[in-house]
Amino acid sequence: MADNEGLGPLPPLFDAVRPGRPVPLDTDTPHVARVYDFLLGGKDHFRADRTAAELLLRANPYLRDTCREQRDFLRRAVRHLAAEGVRQFVDIGTGLPTLPTTHQIARTVAPEVRVAYVDIDPIVLSHARVLLADGGPGTAFVEGDLREPGALLRDPALSELIDFEQPVAMVVTGLLHYLPDHEQPAKHLRTLMDACPPDSYLVATHGASDLVVELARATAAAFRQSAIPCQARDRDEVLELLGDLEPVEPGLVPMVEWRAERAVSKTIRARQISYGVVARKR
Repeated sequence: MADNEGLGPLPPLFDAVRPGRPVPLDTDTPHVARVYDFLLGGKDHFRADRTAAELLLRANPYLRDTCREQRDFLRRAVRHLAAEGVRQFVDIGTGLPTLPTTHQIARTVAPEVRVAYVDIDPIVLSHARVLLADGGPGTAFVEGDLREPGALLRDPALSELIDFEQPVAMVVTGLLHYLPDHEQPAKHLRTLMDACPPDSYLVATHGASDLVVELARATAAAFRQSAIPCQARDRDEVLELLGDLEPVEPGLVPMVEWRAERAVSKTIRARQISYGVVARKR
């Protein structure tokens, strides 16, 4: 691994920014990271974010549970991969700090794990010190955008921490359904995974259009009404995003059911609108 002691306009999902430039803070437009923070009970949001969250909750009163279930999926997936021997993680679109962080989760299994966090939201950037406070030399924060994977992969902060000759887990949770088809999410994922050696992994969640259909439609419509782009996809469409990657057991399943640690009730199944998957590069 690397020897390092430190580590046209864009839609409202991300603020328009390029690496190295000051990041504008738009408090009048809801931002998905801040909406997510509000839904999880955080404090880093503005009126526009709260208004959007309230609209979303009217459309889907279970959305707070979905956010928590996504964090639980991340915990299970990261622990699984760390137990399988993965020692490098790149958490893209990490959002505002939510405990436990990815490096905290992974290091319960393997203390030597390295984690690079990637985001470009100005509030997330301002909280980078929180993410890295207990991370030591094995963590870094990279200002980057999933839609510019080439620039991300060239960033010195990433290349100094992550050794792309060794397996890497790319973590992209709660993000892909905010990239419509014209943003080419499959192409961006392929670019990222092409940079990784065999036995690397993609950890992903994605809004599902074919699980609880009416609830999914209402949720996606509320996001769009809030000026946040959202495109839920069905099972085949999500699998298509994975390209040649091979989902590990149990495959692409409702997020809450991926290696669930307890029985999932019918009540919980009846509100699932997201898939979860861990897929391996051979």
